[in-house]
Amino acid sequence: MLVITPPALWFVSSFDTHLASTVSAPAAAPAEPARALTADKAELAALAERDPMDLVRRGIERYDREVRAYRCVFIKQELLPDGISEVQEIEVRYRESPRTVYMLWLKNADQARRALYADSPEYVDKNGQKVARVEPAGALARLFVTDVKVLVDGAEAKKSSRRGIDEFGFRAAYDLLMKYNTLAAERGVLDLKYGGTGEIDGRPTFKLIRNLPYVGPAGAYPDARMVLHIDQEWLLPVAIYSYADAAERELLGSYVYTKVELNPPFTEADFTF
Repeated sequence: MLVITPPALWFVSSFDTHLASTVSAPAAAPAEPARALTADKAELAALAERDPMDLVRRGIERYDREVRAYRCVFIKQELLPDGISEVQEIEVRYRESPRTVYMLWLKNADQARRALYADSPEYVDKNGQKVARVEPAGALARLFVTDVKVLVDGAEAKKSSRRGIDEFGFRAAYDLLMKYNTLAAERGVLDLKYGGTGEIDGRPTFKLIRNLPYVGPAGAYPDARMVLHIDQEWLLPVAIYSYADAAERELLGSYVYTKVELNPPFTEADFTF
């Protein structure tokens, strides 16, 4: 029997604590040039300074109101059970209705060349578990099978990814942020602050910095420090850097959206495997 391991799919899970101590922060940190803010951006910066979560809520409201689909090149690097991964570049096509995620690996494909998931009965197995269609990356594997269906949150997937393909995207990133911020606030340990401006893929951003009492994978929180870049125009979370320490030396995950195109004129052919 040929066993195909699921693709690297993405963003917050649990790992052995000792692995984090072997990892350094990403070599290419985002540039943060000083640039003057327009009046509306200055108002948003003041809002972020006063109440960072209000800026996040505005971003969620704008996404829900205006974004129906998007295309991007997603750049990620993660700490996995076997160590830090290579930097992967993935073209992603995403739409909200029906919610569909199509990933095509451009650089450093691991187990997959392509992966497709949709919120539809076709992507649920007989046990009611979510599955994704995957084209394996290995040439030898492709001699035997062109694509397979794998469990999105199965044990093998967790070895090669920090989060499933069904949880990819701007809205999911905001949902996770709200989840852990709410938990930390209820326990009185949330430390979330405005970190000034930055830049991702040539676009100005607002930075939010969150510190949590991270104790490793068995704890309640996904990281010790998170640096989030919110695009100043779109109010979307275009970069997330997750660390196991407040000094940002031990990288857990780096997730950056580049070449973002909002509401492209997709057709069904763009989501055909």
